Amino acid sequence: MEGNYCEARAKKRKTAGDTAIKVLVVTGVVLSVVAALLFGQSLLLILAVGLGILAYFLFPRFNVEYEYVFCDGQLDFDKIMNGDRRKHLARVDMDAVVVVAPVKSHALDGYNHNGVRKVDYSSLEPHANVWGLVISAGEQKTVYWFEPSEDMIRRMKQKAPRKVVEY
Repeated sequence: MEGNYCEARAKKRKTAGDTAIKVLVVTGVVLSVVAALLFGQSLLLILAVGLGILAYFLFPRFNVEYEYVFCDGQLDFDKIMNGDRRKHLARVDMDAVVVVAPVKSHALDGYNHNGVRKVDYSSLEPHANVWGLVISAGEQKTVYWFEPSEDMIRRMKQKAPRKVVEY
């Protein structure tokens, strides 16, 4: 079984939008508490508690790691939030794959227009080794961006040699 199984992970980089949301929530909590203490308004204290609860549930969603598992011709995409909660995102069968290639490859040039749905499961790091996997379901085409390991690419090429382009 080990010969057909491979996994890889990519930790998502923190974006400016993530930081801005965190700053806004924390600022809202602090301002609500200060205003409640200054003006004696219990409604502002309730708002501060509500924002604190929002922060408790929202902040773990910014610590994301993607896991890719290739097993017997199927590629699974999972999202791990805060190191403890896992969410299954997608499963792709190699029979439905059109092409797998590095994102900067010319093999993906035909899939860069507006009619193609793009799903990014990469780390967003500037120098990451990001690959694109194109699947076709009727007229709808979807490109998944992910960061496989060298071993995963080798195993995918063994399963579907004409679909994996390494240049």
